[in-house]
Amino acid sequence: MRKSILREFGSVRPRAIVLDDSPPARKLTALRLRKRGFEVVECKSVDEFNATWKPGTVDVIIADWQLSHDARQLGDRVLEDVRKRDWDVPFVLVSGKLHEDGDRVGVLGRLLDSGGARFVTRGNEGIARACEDAEDLIERRDLALLKTVLSLREGALSGAMIHTTSGEESAADFLESIVSKPKASHDAERAVAASRSRRATRAAD
Repeated sequence: MRKSILREFGSVRPRAIVLDDSPPARKLTALRLRKRGFEVVECKSVDEFNATWKPGTVDVIIADWQLSHDARQLGDRVLEDVRKRDWDVPFVLVSGKLHEDGDRVGVLGRLLDSGGARFVTRGNEGIARACEDAEDLIERRDLALLKTVLSLREGALSGAMIHTTSGEESAADFLESIVSKPKASHDAERAVAASRSRRATRAAD
């Protein structure tokens, strides 16, 4: 994992969810992420994902596009549902077939317009590319927002209650209220991203 990410997360390991109905693809992706230092949760269906995922409690979601032959079980629809509750979480969509589906081709445009999402074509290098994109997106998150999310995460996962200005509230609900608002959100211009861009430009000159 990149040193910039490790520095920002400190003693906390970044968390990822891998959503894929193909066991080999899901396990290979999860294995590569674990080798990079991620804590990984594997989900084989949208129902399992919905039962597992809580807003603000993961740092990246990597999802297959065609999760089954059911039109309701598509990765871009998972992304749309996630964005209603968590505007910030990085999301990488992987598919070898999405570009072949004329009815869904607009999905690519929407993903490219979203700073917190990427599309990766499945293939020999697809899993490696998805993991690289996951780290790219994590690096580009707003640092102040990330620190707030991390401070609330343990309580949100354990079901703890916290004191807020409006009274006692569950940490999970409070965390969701923060990440559901598109304020300082994904793709913010951070110093680390800007610095990398400048170095790349100088190297190309």
